[in-house]
Amino acid sequence: MKQKNYKNLFFIIIIFLLLFSCAEKKETVVQKQSVPVKKEVVETSTVSVKSSIFEKYVYDGLSYRDPFVPLSGEKVAKAKLGVTGEAVVPPIGSLQLKGFIVDKQDKIALFSSPYGSYLLVNGKLYDRQNRLVKGYSGKIVFNNITNKPQSVILITEENEYKEFTISE
Repeated sequence: MKQKNYKNLFFIIIIFLLLFSCAEKKETVVQKQSVPVKKEVVETSTVSVKSSIFEKYVYDGLSYRDPFVPLSGEKVAKAKLGVTGEAVVPPIGSLQLKGFIVDKQDKIALFSSPYGSYLLVNGKLYDRQNRLVKGYSGKIVFNNITNKPQSVILITEENEYKEFTISE
């Protein structure tokens, strides 16, 4: 019985200590300090932010054609906005026929030269910036049997002409 009393007493002491260990709450003294506060006026600005979702893509590369412009009809022939000046007129002997693009609507011949690349579209020659090369006209010659492009004949203003075939 004495052991139970000790246990009970020990248990009561622990509870007593837990309950009354924080017996008095001391009031903490808080000193109010006046901190200088700067009052600032918040200004709102009306800055317009352009979203990249709605921006129109403009291709500035001068050495290659715009990959997003289709190779058909009037779209190839139209001059690119912002490109000024005239196209470089290459000597007829410097041009090399590289290939053909033929579909239901258009027949295009691809040329290259040390002066750049050129397209013959609907009988007119255009440079890599889609500018009309003045003084040139041409025609794509088709094979009568296979109906595939065989060669191209270019004619200059001076009535010089040359027939091009794809060199292998």
